[in-house]
Amino acid sequence: MYFESAKELKAYINRLIVEPYEQLMILAGYKSADEVTDVMEFLNEKGINFFGGIYPGLLTGKNNKSYGFIVERFNPVFSSLVLPHMMRFNKDPASLKGYTALVLVDGLSPYMKALIDTLFKKMGTYVNYLGGGAGFYDMNQRPCIFDNKGIYQDVLYVCVIPSPCFSGVKHGWRKLMGPFSVDRSIDNVLISLDGDNAFEVYKEVIEAEERITLFKEDFFTIAKDHPFGIVQEDGSIIVRDPIGLNDNYEIICVADIPVNSQIYVLKGDVDSLLSSSLEITEYCTKNAPDYHFPLLFNCISRAMFMEDKFEEELSNIQNKLKPIVQGALSIGEIASKSNGEIVIHNKSTVLGLIGK
Repeated sequence: MYFESAKELKAYINRLIVEPYEQLMILAGYKSADEVTDVMEFLNEKGINFFGGIYPGLLTGKNNKSYGFIVERFNPVFSSLVLPHMMRFNKDPASLKGYTALVLVDGLSPYMKALIDTLFKKMGTYVNYLGGGAGFYDMNQRPCIFDNKGIYQDVLYVCVIPSPCFSGVKHGWRKLMGPFSVDRSIDNVLISLDGDNAFEVYKEVIEAEERITLFKEDFFTIAKDHPFGIVQEDGSIIVRDPIGLNDNYEIICVADIPVNSQIYVLKGDVDSLLSSSLEITEYCTKNAPDYHFPLLFNCISRAMFMEDKFEEELSNIQNKLKPIVQGALSIGEIASKSNGEIVIHNKSTVLGLIGK
């Protein structure tokens, strides 16, 4: 449920009876970040358990909102804050088989892969993973994940609920140039391709395609239209979003690019992206639980690329679903592969239909 302000949210919660074993998930739009502390204090005073994240946008129905709050109530079987290589988990993961793990993570953390790996080592393929990276619209990292005890950066929060989830992922981007071999990378920083500086290789491709000169100052403006695609064992592509350059002119991406992987420079157009979101919605609705609610994580730079057409994408998704779609613009999208492994996507649409 969406609320435009903290005042509206608090009025709604005052009418709720939240049991001690229940937990609220709260997604906040970045323009309402200044109200998050007030909301946290209010919930703590009422003794309500909660977790949440600040996001570049909130998705509600056919709309993308930069302010306000989305609230969902759950009865979790497990929930925890996760640090890189640190996670308290004393359950038998097999006892969670078929459940859904909601994952909110700092989308701009260089430790995003370590956080995801820490979670997966504990829970494995028993749960269905669904979630997205939190952060601010200006893509500058600062604390964005919160719970009853505080607000953090470089962390992940997981909440496992005893409900099935049918989810799908699509991106709509196509190969432009490559493949290139990743000679050197450190976490989410791409350093060398085919023996050359990665930025120089990328710059050559972009300048030939766009007929421009690519400078550091306008890197993201141009790069949001040309992400990387990491080739998987089955030949499919996972997208990686280049978001900036460091002082050494190395390319900073959202999430990791593995050494020795093969990558392409990708391109897309609005029609191909719109088609991909229609495909995923049709795919999910054919396989969804009879009673469900939709949770959508859609990449912020995808929205930037589509501009005014992004609301058409949201409309296409909502028009095929009866319940109101809720979710967030994300910095990295989290979903399970068909074999149960957890994957970090970029520039993609992740739709989950969670059973009630």
